[in-house]
Amino acid sequence: MRSMTFRPPRSLLALLALATSLVLAGCASGSLAASSWPGLSVSDETAYVSFNEFVYALDLENGAERWRFPREAEGNVTFYAPATPTGEGKVIVGGFDGVVYALEEATGAEVWRFEGSKAKIIGGAAVADGLVLVPSGDGNLYALDLATGQERWTFTTKRPLWATPLIVEDTVYQASLDHHLYALSLKDGTERWSVDLSGALVDTPALTDGLLLTGTFSNELVAVEAASGQVRWRAPTQGWVWGNPVVVEGVAYFGDVEGTLYGVEVTTGQVVWQDSVEGRLAATPAFEDGRVYFVSENGEVLVHVAGAEETAWRQRVAGRLLSDPALTGDLLLVAPMEGDGLVVALDAESGAVRWTFQPQEAE
Repeated sequence: MRSMTFRPPRSLLALLALATSLVLAGCASGSLAASSWPGLSVSDETAYVSFNEFVYALDLENGAERWRFPREAEGNVTFYAPATPTGEGKVIVGGFDGVVYALEEATGAEVWRFEGSKAKIIGGAAVADGLVLVPSGDGNLYALDLATGQERWTFTTKRPLWATPLIVEDTVYQASLDHHLYALSLKDGTERWSVDLSGALVDTPALTDGLLLTGTFSNELVAVEAASGQVRWRAPTQGWVWGNPVVVEGVAYFGDVEGTLYGVEVTTGQVVWQDSVEGRLAATPAFEDGRVYFVSENGEVLVHVAGAEETAWRQRVAGRLLSDPALTGDLLLVAPMEGDGLVVALDAESGAVRWTFQPQEAE
């Protein structure tokens, strides 16, 4: 049913209503009800998935569990933000308890924690120049010392932050539910510019050729000049844009919550390709070697060949796909909800299932 083609109201309650319609209301891997979808990320040899009581580290070769954090469920501690490997032996992940945890990449042991956030951590952290940047549901972007977890600076917005910040050299780009895209100094968090895009922003913008491309809850993909914050063009969509685009050969590929797939020319904002699926599209697609991998709420994986009309393959997995997929080597990882596994590894070339991870009860 297509019922979301209107321009959304500005209130946060409307945004939360949409979020509620997209998330699972049942139980999974324990007694706590899920209140968001899994956070999925990868490093060279490890996949990380954050869901309910635990963060799991998995062997990419076969999906075997390497460790989980915490070792046993702890009260109301739950995780949905994707874990961020730092490249320096740590993994950073925020919890729904508002705590940011730094874990040893090899063992999952806690290194430090930051307890300054006053609300849930929904977006993943970003790491650069010895800093960990964490978006919080309290509207603050926290810059923490990577070695110690000590707060270095904080930037405050008017609404929750759900998007991972984008760091480019000495500039941080932060999308906010307050309708603004911000450009900040990485060194001290000073605002360089901000622009009101007339709709909530819930995902990380994509940068290409000096343009920041971001989807909005005002039914648009918007191109903003990274240097100045000036809007270059706006491309209308059928529904709200939750995930953001990937850019392949000058075309931005993304989907909306109406189930429409788009290819938009970066230089002009014109739609050059369009397709559709049955379920809502909430995830940012993955891409590699000219292929764009979309996932939809109805469990469908669709692989589009950039610059062509053809589809490389379509595959249906059990469950609902709302999390961003992750490509690593010859594997495409997806994290279905209400499915046969928490993580499913598909062959990126053919779509065949290579392995499935289903958490076992903690001993």
